[in-house]
Amino acid sequence: MKDAWKSPYNAFNSMKVMLWRQHLEGMATGKLLPPVTVDFDPTNLCNSDCIWCNSKKFREQHPESMSTGHMLDLADFLGDWGVKSACVAGGGEPMLNPGTGKLLRRMKKVGVKTGVITNGIYMSDDQAMAIAESSSWCGFSIDSGSPKTFKIVHGVDKFKDVIKNVKKLVSYKKDLDSDVEITYKYLLHPYNATDLLHAAELAKELGMNTFQSRPVCWDNLYDQTPRDPIDFEPVLDSINWQTEKAMELNDENFHFYGIRHKFGEKLERKVNFKKCLATPIMAVLCADGTVQLCHDLRGKQEWILCRHDNPQDIKKVWGSKKHLDMIKSIDPNKCPRCTFGAYNEIIENVIIEDKMYRDFP
Repeated sequence: MKDAWKSPYNAFNSMKVMLWRQHLEGMATGKLLPPVTVDFDPTNLCNSDCIWCNSKKFREQHPESMSTGHMLDLADFLGDWGVKSACVAGGGEPMLNPGTGKLLRRMKKVGVKTGVITNGIYMSDDQAMAIAESSSWCGFSIDSGSPKTFKIVHGVDKFKDVIKNVKKLVSYKKDLDSDVEITYKYLLHPYNATDLLHAAELAKELGMNTFQSRPVCWDNLYDQTPRDPIDFEPVLDSINWQTEKAMELNDENFHFYGIRHKFGEKLERKVNFKKCLATPIMAVLCADGTVQLCHDLRGKQEWILCRHDNPQDIKKVWGSKKHLDMIKSIDPNKCPRCTFGAYNEIIENVIIEDKMYRDFP
């Protein structure tokens, strides 16, 4: 199996966390700096019914959306606080909040870079223009290469609508001479494994810039319903072959990334660290008004840090004893797939144990 990328200088390489050395040192010592980024959930409403949704019950119990005014207040607060970026996505579909376009424009105005994750089923002309004008990247969670597979994994027959909206954003990118990077996102599952190469070919044909695939996990469901681990073994050879062929599509305008470094050889969950210290790299602002400790645990009552009705309240709890005690209480062996697992490995091996002798050139 080839490496996931030929050049290490790409957005998916977890080693970039070492650029935030002061933040990492603060996490190691309990002296937290403001988060580098935030997960920003404009709404819990969704127009899809994905088979792997990890927030379905949470969304059903909290079908809220943020008001436009509150989102703009939060954007101003994040700019003042020193947050570098925001991923506008969430438990629901961000394009279902009519204020999302205004949010993206305000974020740019206050100096907070944005990326957007959307299922692409609905995207107004103004929202597409706002993304092209204001965002660094936009990921379309398509997870299929055909209408048939899209309906299987997303539960709705909307593949053509998604492709239409991809084309819309690609067109605005060209018209506005925008730098926004447009990504075809693909959660791998045995149900869609055979579509991978075709989806990559389609992404390139559509004029998208990148393709990102990674395995799906069951174990971060909101209700913690016991599930058997997904067995990728019957389709693993096919996934590996398609990944190698898809990487041959790479050129100066298109790059395929198969994100494997956060998983085991059989695409299983892995935990190669003793303590979880990396959650303060991100704040999670949910549509129901809560600030969550970790976006992989979004919606779980015991991991609510505070509320953001008054954005300034976030500062009062960030880095407080309550916050630090919550971090100490995390048991990595009981957690779901850890998005920041590689960051935790780096904190332990580079910051705490100094295995790279970081103060020597």
